[in-house]
Amino acid sequence: MIDLSRTRRGLLREIEAPDLAGDPLRDVTDTRIATTDAHVSICGHGREGLFPALKLALSERLAAVPRAQLARDLLMPLRNALGNASKHGNRGEPAKQVSVELVVTGKGVFIAVADEGAGFDVARTLRRFLEQERYFENRGTGFRNFHRGRSTVSYENGGRTLLLSYRPPICGNVSADSRTCPALELPEIESCRAYASDDCGIRYVVRVSRHDGQPAETRILTGRLHSTVAAAKADFEAATRLYDARMAKDVLIPRAVARLAREPQLVLYDFDPWMNFWEYQSYRHSYGGSFRGLRHSAKSIGRALAGLHRSEFVPRPAEPELVEPRLGEMTLRAERNLQSLPCEPTLLNHFRFSAQQVRRRELERQRTLTPIHGALRWDCIQYGSDDRLYLYRFERCRRSDPGLDLGGFAADVLCFALANHDEAAGSQCCDIFLRSYNSKAEHPISEDGLRFYSALVLAERLRDAGSRAGVGARQLLGALDAVLCCEGRGAASEVRP
Repeated sequence: MIDLSRTRRGLLREIEAPDLAGDPLRDVTDTRIATTDAHVSICGHGREGLFPALKLALSERLAAVPRAQLARDLLMPLRNALGNASKHGNRGEPAKQVSVELVVTGKGVFIAVADEGAGFDVARTLRRFLEQERYFENRGTGFRNFHRGRSTVSYENGGRTLLLSYRPPICGNVSADSRTCPALELPEIESCRAYASDDCGIRYVVRVSRHDGQPAETRILTGRLHSTVAAAKADFEAATRLYDARMAKDVLIPRAVARLAREPQLVLYDFDPWMNFWEYQSYRHSYGGSFRGLRHSAKSIGRALAGLHRSEFVPRPAEPELVEPRLGEMTLRAERNLQSLPCEPTLLNHFRFSAQQVRRRELERQRTLTPIHGALRWDCIQYGSDDRLYLYRFERCRRSDPGLDLGGFAADVLCFALANHDEAAGSQCCDIFLRSYNSKAEHPISEDGLRFYSALVLAERLRDAGSRAGVGARQLLGALDAVLCCEGRGAASEVRP
């Protein structure tokens, strides 16, 4: 929260910071930041150049803190502070810099973010914010996030320097975790620092030499380690060709940089994912309980999938999937899954009725096969440090029925809505998603078709609900029941086991 009575000295005392008289570290990738009390001082021109490496260093240092909690209480406020310093303090002037001072101890983190601007009346702005007056020139998200988070935020130097202190629930120095970089067979890379793997992959902070005589550039690569060489090859080839296609503006494809001869199961991507789509939407929903963010994102995802399905990309193997037998097998397997669960028999009948209706319509027209993602769920959509959404994980990309992709996304929409106790909002988001897709798709899908594909995906996921982390069987069954609640559902009673 924002507390203007707090001072630099007091905040440093709270985390038991040592004497800062010595020279600070100048490299935020220094391994001492993760293992000992450390004092760091860096500077740059904006959030894009400063936040990614700071995020990695703090995430490693505070690895014991749950990811969602760390993002809400420390990383998002830091990101807002850097953005405000660059955009509002320095007014985007390239000659002005943003300075960051970081102190980490066994008791917490202190960060000072300073700009070279004119400053502002902090007390007046805070008073207007608390009295719910208009206090901002733009959207005002920075102050809102500062005040809602559990970090302590104050200011000094006439508003030019923001002070942020975070005391995690789990304290103490961490032990060193020695990690080595792969043999990056890229001649322009001068050095590399690897960070712990998470659901998105392994991060590598690399220094890349430049050919124009300028200092080396620091970049962050993400590595995906596949279980087989064939999966790595398929992922790399599909991502490369889809990146070149530039199929959507709102949702990007990360650029696949390389596969390494010494580690053929590893694919390197030139992007820095931060949260998967579920974590990102959970963060947005936690501030206000609104589905506005999900509705907006659903439009973007719908357009992006339509672009993927329209693309001329031919996944390998080039032979399209035999969809009719494939859907038949998936439907029978889904029925067996439902039969094995303690759910109402009517749910199985509703599913059978939906499958029969969709199958009847599909036989009346020629089935259209397109390139599809092939395993789409919300953990395949990543929110990057650059504030962009990315479609990710292409090892199962193939030519098949586009409805499988739509059903995968819509299934998670419904599960997310039920987790937040608003089934109606989930249905609305699915409608928006489908309309957005159909507005750009060459072969639109009906509402009944989306319901069937969503139900098919949910029933498939029920098979793994007990053995993997994430959405549980109860939630999946609730979403399945919700998706099959549609007009004409009563006709399902005509279907007999």
